[in-house]
Amino acid sequence: MRPFSDDELPEAPNSALEDWLAAHADALIRGVPFALPAEGLSEAERAEAHSLMLLAGRLREGLRPVTPDAAFVARLRAELLAQAPARPALLIGWQRLPKRYKLVARIGGLTLTAGLALLAGRHVLELLLRAQRRERGKDPDLSLTAAG
Repeated sequence: MRPFSDDELPEAPNSALEDWLAAHADALIRGVPFALPAEGLSEAERAEAHSLMLLAGRLREGLRPVTPDAAFVARLRAELLAQAPARPALLIGWQRLPKRYKLVARIGGLTLTAGLALLAGRHVLELLLRAQRRERGKDPDLSLTAAG
């Protein structure tokens, strides 16, 4: 991936829009109606917020939480415990390692995780910037489904 140039850096976030969308998300989670006026938002931001609210509402309707049957949970737990060896060889090997090796392995794991998070965040930021340019008319042929 190429680094972003200065003209591609994201603009300062609109805290009014973010606050408004966060309040809507909180209302969805609590299951209460959302009735906060859209004061301080431009027409474009109101349209964007409206689209996002519709999408969030549809996701909320389609993704209902379910509770598994207690008998199913008990049966699954019993099956998993029956298949698991008493002490896996990997766990025994890990316990026998010197402390300094364990520390180095943990640091390596954290470093790898942080690097992957940075790469993913950079990719998401690039997609958002492309979408923003498309909205401004600078890149009309690009869509979020075509990016990546």
